Amino acid sequence: MIFLCSFLMIVQVINANEIIQNGLLVNSTDNSFCLNNFSVNITDGENNNGVIYKDGINYTKGDYYVTGDGIFGCVCNIKSCVRKCCGPNEIVIDGCTNANYSFTFKIYNGTASVVVNESDFYVLYDLECDYGHFRLNPNFYEQDNFYVQLNGSLYAPYVDERRTVYGIEEYCLETFNEGDGNIFSAVICLENNIEEPPKIINHIGMIISMPFLLLTFIAYALLPDRNLHMKALMFYVINLMFSYLLLVIIQLTESQFAEVTCKSLGYFCLFFFLVSFFWMNVICIDIWWGFSGLRGFTGSQKTAERKRFIFYCIYAWGMPVIHVLIVYLIDSVAKENSVLKPDIGNGQCFLKRGFPELLYFYGPMAILITINVVLFTITALKIRKIKRETAMLKKEDSKRHSYENDRQIFNLYLKLLFAMGVNWSMEIISWAVIWAEEAPEAIWYLTDFCNAIYGVFIFFIFVFKRSIWKLLKKRYYTFIGKHHLAHSMTMTNTTRVTSYSTTASTMQETPHGGDNDTSTLKNEA
Repeated sequence: MIFLCSFLMIVQVINANEIIQNGLLVNSTDNSFCLNNFSVNITDGENNNGVIYKDGINYTKGDYYVTGDGIFGCVCNIKSCVRKCCGPNEIVIDGCTNANYSFTFKIYNGTASVVVNESDFYVLYDLECDYGHFRLNPNFYEQDNFYVQLNGSLYAPYVDERRTVYGIEEYCLETFNEGDGNIFSAVICLENNIEEPPKIINHIGMIISMPFLLLTFIAYALLPDRNLHMKALMFYVINLMFSYLLLVIIQLTESQFAEVTCKSLGYFCLFFFLVSFFWMNVICIDIWWGFSGLRGFTGSQKTAERKRFIFYCIYAWGMPVIHVLIVYLIDSVAKENSVLKPDIGNGQCFLKRGFPELLYFYGPMAILITINVVLFTITALKIRKIKRETAMLKKEDSKRHSYENDRQIFNLYLKLLFAMGVNWSMEIISWAVIWAEEAPEAIWYLTDFCNAIYGVFIFFIFVFKRSIWKLLKKRYYTFIGKHHLAHSMTMTNTTRVTSYSTTASTMQETPHGGDNDTSTLKNEA
């Protein structure tokens, strides 16, 4: 039994790969027990009964280890460590240059300065950043203020909203000669910018979506006799395309832009997103108005539609302009640590994550989406009511006719759903849940990707259909001078596109003598 216990103890020691030789802790694998894995070579230190003295520090058993290359001390286990970017007596003058310059630094507890001896800190030299670095310069930018803490970490409260504390493996301190004087700065390593595959897929989804949005815009721009709804859809898709384009540029290459360029991209991205959502809201209002039976602007049908279109343009373009101006003013006057500060172009090209995103982007989006959902519900109930009324007048119709009618109604609902952007509500919900840290981000990748390829759905629902193709062919024949072929393709009840127009004729046209509402619904589907 004693032999078995002794054998197990030996096995445990071997598994730990650590043995004691001449009073020294030997670890033949790594220095993982050192704080942050930082150690210094103390092979030539004075060994006094297992205590090694080197550079004014006594390394006792457990504070050093032995490998085949020598003895290494866990200096940061004994003293707080700070890191200098260059070597001793060097400063940055077009690179690290020997200037016989004394390296000094202040120590803080939070943001409050404390008096300590610099000898209580051990200075490590040189910093290798795997993914690049950026310099903090509080002399020029107040948000770049940094504070070296008692434990050697760096506290930078305003640089990145995601984190404020950096370990000695992530930063270094150095004096930079700017020509007109020396400036004490900190350099912070960039984090790994290689994105997770699902996020890259979202970018790919937006890149795929952009050509389809552009094709939708071009197709409707070429159509003859565009009504108000078609124009609204055109403005919607082209602004959504620009917002996708800017967002992809920002997310993939924002670290490469100067501050002015970064700010410009951020404000334009916010503007185009808002314009697209307001035009989506216009489409929703236009659809609801058409089925509500309300009277619109006075005058002839053409004059009333023109007035309504002008009103929609002022609304869909004016509101985003006002919103962006307000964001700019707040960004200019708000204090650096204010929760209201949008911080566009400060560490990121778009809005600062968290409350600014909610206040200036997701908040307005949520309001518009809520209005759209309400109007979609009202419109859907109205269509259902019309369907029931027309069904009572056609009891003699066959079951086949009933099936076709149901299919057409379903197609209409589907178009309304995508035209009104109800799917964007999932974007708001996913952001809110992730921000509240109530669920992992990965579960929302599918809905985010569906929104990323939104342009593909728009194209196949509103462009990829026979009636649009025939109208484009008619436009082509007219353009090349074959008017007889264009005339032969004059729209009939089966090829005419109403596209939810809110003109008075939408609810009143009765091609071939059919029922008013039924004809409208069939043509919409």
